[in-house]
Amino acid sequence: MHSRTYWFDEDPFGLNKPRALTTGGWLSYQSGYLADLFQLRSVLYTSQPLYANPFGGETELLSSDGDQLTTLGQINGRLKLAGQELTGGRMLVRTPYINPFDIRMVPLTFEGITLMPDDRGPDQPLDYMVSYLSRFKPLNETSFTPFSKALGVTQDEGVLTTGVSYHSDLWNVGIANYWIKDTLNTAYGEVDFLVPVGLDDGAASLRFGATVLEQRTVGAGLIADAPYETYQASVRLIGSYAGLVLTLAGSETGDQASIQQPFGFGTSYTSMILSDFQQAGVRGTKLSLSYDFGMIGLEGLKALVAWGRGQGTSHAANDGFRDQEEFDYRLVYEPERGRLVGLRLELEYIDWRVPGLDLPSEDLDQFRAIVNYKLPLL
Repeated sequence: MHSRTYWFDEDPFGLNKPRALTTGGWLSYQSGYLADLFQLRSVLYTSQPLYANPFGGETELLSSDGDQLTTLGQINGRLKLAGQELTGGRMLVRTPYINPFDIRMVPLTFEGITLMPDDRGPDQPLDYMVSYLSRFKPLNETSFTPFSKALGVTQDEGVLTTGVSYHSDLWNVGIANYWIKDTLNTAYGEVDFLVPVGLDDGAASLRFGATVLEQRTVGAGLIADAPYETYQASVRLIGSYAGLVLTLAGSETGDQASIQQPFGFGTSYTSMILSDFQQAGVRGTKLSLSYDFGMIGLEGLKALVAWGRGQGTSHAANDGFRDQEEFDYRLVYEPERGRLVGLRLELEYIDWRVPGLDLPSEDLDQFRAIVNYKLPLL
């Protein structure tokens, strides 16, 4: 059993102020393997309102009309055979473009079939996945919807995904492709390299990474504004030493169209809590600093401060976007031993500024407090 209690308070550009306090979480069950071949898994999710103002449905903690959420988000069978793992049903999927995006009470979950290696441990450098996902469940809904409809296409289509990656102590390299018939094809690639600066524990290290996401309309091009082809590329440099991690990242999005990504967290290294800088013709910059206070005896306590800025021009392809700036502050307490193991307390404050909007204010402020607690039952 994994419990979650969530307080969400937002002041969006001087408009309605959605607020809600919810509790719930999820109850998961995983069987053993029958004849070392077949396994059943299921997860029931719920979000129950303790308090919600008239705009509480806009928090995405509850349904759009402010009601509770209860859904069997995962129920699947897994077959192990000849070194492969075949999973069918409702499940979590963790890839760069399609992922749980677990930022509210209930994550994104997906319905379909996937094939991947049975042994995916650190000693296996090569990983791959082939899947066809027919539907997905949005954050604040209990039913599953076709992928194409989330992109504004009435035709009922799923997504075919293929991907392969290689991991070593120093290198991570991967590519993936996501195809939705008559709608959109998204290709993604990433390379990441670790440069150890010292040999002792806690020594400095540098990590360099680069990503590129290319997106184009395909087939009948049923999506709005088709045909088009666009991209988002990003690079980052991470330096770490004695619990301190400093990250500098930059990104650029093509000027033909904005990136469409309603199925998970943004792939760009410049992605902030709210902003992904995925609008057409926009260049993003991100600077973040985090610290693990365990280095000075406060085990389980971590903090992060991040600043991001997007700069672009206002034209039809980016829906009137001009510039934006975001500050993120996060404090996490997650003890690794003692009686509080399984607890995670997270506080977040976001200040997002978008000048030039025809709204009462150009600022959006958001505060989140999330308490998670995991308790094994069997």
